[in-house]
Amino acid sequence: IVFYQMALQLQPDDAGILRQLEEVSKKKGVTLPPQKIELDKAENLPITLEQAKQFLKSTSQIALDSLLNTSGQIGIPYVENPEVSIILVLYNRAELTLNCLSSILQNNFKSLELIIVDNASTDNTQLLLKRIQGATILYNSENLHFIRACNQAFERARGEFLLFLNNDTQIVGGSITTAVETIKSSDDIGAVGGKIILPDGTLQEAGSIIWRDGSCLGYGRGNSPLAPEYMFRRSVDYCSAAFLLTRRDLFIGMGGFDEAYLPAYYEETDYCVKLWKVGKRVVYEPNVVLLHYEFASSNSRENATGLQVKNQRVFVEKHQGWLESQYLPKLENSLFARTSAKKAGKRILFIDDRVPHSFLGSGHPRGNFILSCMVVLGYSVTFYPMDVSRQNEAWTEVYADIPQSVEVMMGYGYLKLTEFLQGRQGYYDVVFVSRPHNMRILKSCLEQKANLLKGSKIIYDAEALYCLREIEQMRLQGEELSPEQIEQLIQEEVQLAAGCDRIISVSEQEKQQFLERGLSNTEVLGHAVSISPTPNSFGKRKDILFVGAIYEMDSPNADSVKWLAKDIFPTIQEKVGGEIELIIAGNNTVEQLVKDISTLGNSAIQMLGKVDDLSHLYNNARLFVAPTRFAAGIPLKVYEAAASGIPIVTTSLIAKQLGWEHEVELLVADDAEQFAAECAKIYQDELLWQKLRSNAIKRVKYECSPKIFSQNLEKIITFS
Repeated sequence: IVFYQMALQLQPDDAGILRQLEEVSKKKGVTLPPQKIELDKAENLPITLEQAKQFLKSTSQIALDSLLNTSGQIGIPYVENPEVSIILVLYNRAELTLNCLSSILQNNFKSLELIIVDNASTDNTQLLLKRIQGATILYNSENLHFIRACNQAFERARGEFLLFLNNDTQIVGGSITTAVETIKSSDDIGAVGGKIILPDGTLQEAGSIIWRDGSCLGYGRGNSPLAPEYMFRRSVDYCSAAFLLTRRDLFIGMGGFDEAYLPAYYEETDYCVKLWKVGKRVVYEPNVVLLHYEFASSNSRENATGLQVKNQRVFVEKHQGWLESQYLPKLENSLFARTSAKKAGKRILFIDDRVPHSFLGSGHPRGNFILSCMVVLGYSVTFYPMDVSRQNEAWTEVYADIPQSVEVMMGYGYLKLTEFLQGRQGYYDVVFVSRPHNMRILKSCLEQKANLLKGSKIIYDAEALYCLREIEQMRLQGEELSPEQIEQLIQEEVQLAAGCDRIISVSEQEKQQFLERGLSNTEVLGHAVSISPTPNSFGKRKDILFVGAIYEMDSPNADSVKWLAKDIFPTIQEKVGGEIELIIAGNNTVEQLVKDISTLGNSAIQMLGKVDDLSHLYNNARLFVAPTRFAAGIPLKVYEAAASGIPIVTTSLIAKQLGWEHEVELLVADDAEQFAAECAKIYQDELLWQKLRSNAIKRVKYECSPKIFSQNLEKIITFS
């Protein structure tokens, strides 16, 4: 079961640990679960909580007996100026203490000291303590209980941070490192706690709620620790002292744990409330994970519960005023109360195709920036990815470039949207929907259940008028539409926005399409791009660069690459000569396109696929090409190339979308021969190159200011 618990917490980048577990499990005859496992309820597990506890107790006792029957020692490395002081209070349960010590030694954070207080244990604890070297150990002649022992210990602490840790816990992975990074990330964080998992693999808590009557609830108890609700960082009322990291100066300033709560329970609740009262946040960090036996030092669960009831009365007397703004103790309030009422902010549901990683292209970099801006503006954000085929990302990948404070509803998709909205009726202040196909699905849900979003403002982010791209593509393929047919396509897409409280268009040009059809509540929100001109001079550059993600063979970028490689680039080679190369970069999932380009036999064409950092490509490129023949919206890739100081050759379609002029900010051509000629001209004309570079940078700086983008977004979502 220990292997089972640990495997549940592994991420794909923990492959080394997983291999070790597999080797040990084979010897022990234990079958590990798959890395991704659905655990919605305790009854889905192969073992009950009590069975798991008994098994853990038995195997831990075997490990303890084995140690005590050898001459083995447990060494805690000495650190001159430790960053963290771990405080471990013991009262019996030596077998669990050994597990805890092992997990401390195995963690990757080394700037720590260990302070142990033994409260007159009567089992083998003192024999175990004699095997420990390098820790500060305090022996009490009687049981001073948890609170007094902690207060006794912190006076000996040297670390900047104190970590209160129960001896019946096991720290998983890099939890201490993560907790320290989190508390250091903001001066207003006073304490950090984490995800506590019971021996059967279910949650004990993912942060805790304090109700108005002073009673408490561990959020998520009995559920899967890997469910989306428990994978995002948030401010909470309090976190259990089973694992609680806090700043030593704050703890000293508060006078330690209040001994009014002797012998135990509510001391950490009280401490966290005192932090809130002085303007410090308590943060639940999902990547801090520990396994917890629970109630190991209590004579019985009933005795522990009795102490909690007694100390609840003390707590209410002390914090009556603070409690008045808390939620009433109802399970249906758990969703609202899971984030501290003191730091909740307005709640936004952001609906889009998939997690908007910045490397994806196709409007996702813009979505990534919007998501980050919402967090910076103080909103509590839930991101809902609709594409059911994109639900298998590991959590490390999900949060690779989006804030950890965003709740991401992986595993739901458009099929479960109605069910999700029904379960969260009244929760969201704003629903932000991106792209027309997602708006169609949402409207279908609302047609079935009209009150799903009652009380919520709906913002439709059109992202682009997709029908304009379809119209251009049909024209390119020789299918000319009548004015009536064009109007019908535009009208159908624009009318998706009818009934929305606010509409967002990516450009002034497309905004007019909404205004002309009676939708006056339309705002423009383009792109956010920072200026970062690459330093190489004209003479040190030689490449021609194309950047763009390609996911479908009939997409604009796929068409651009085929046209560029087959009909344009060979002519450029003829006109320019030399060792000129065409570099094609961007996430590419279309293998057929790669094969088609390779059959051309042009060794000067390099298809690189996804490139994490484009700066070296921009720095070596003399020219950026965007031979786009059908598209909608505004091309971010052109803005980014211009911001990097690379002159651009593109089509009249893109120039019109940008509102930029030929031979002022870029060069324009619409047939292959002329496109190649414009490329050759700027490739060989340094004065023209410098002019276009300078003018384009000025336009990007004016049109794509991240600061102005954020301000405009704030006006839109706050309806100011």
